[in-house]
Amino acid sequence: MSAHAYIQYADVPDTLTASSRQWVDSVTKEKLVSFDDCPLIGQIDVLSDGRVQVEFVWPKLVDLRHALGDWLMHHGIHYTVVM
Repeated sequence: MSAHAYIQYADVPDTLTASSRQWVDSVTKEKLVSFDDCPLIGQIDVLSDGRVQVEFVWPKLVDLRHALGDWLMHHGIHYTVVM
């Protein structure tokens, strides 16, 4: 079973968006984003209503899962995990 965490790009603090790195993966053609000190790379999706969402794979490894959750909470970013 796999799960994913979703955040709204608008909820990311300006300091993190300003220092983020975005690129298009040469194989999948997906738009990716990395944020300072975030343990995972996210995939950027534009929803049908125009909102921009970032999707992270929700790690099965407990330490990595906690690291991502802690990073999100530290920055006050609301997130939803869907299985």
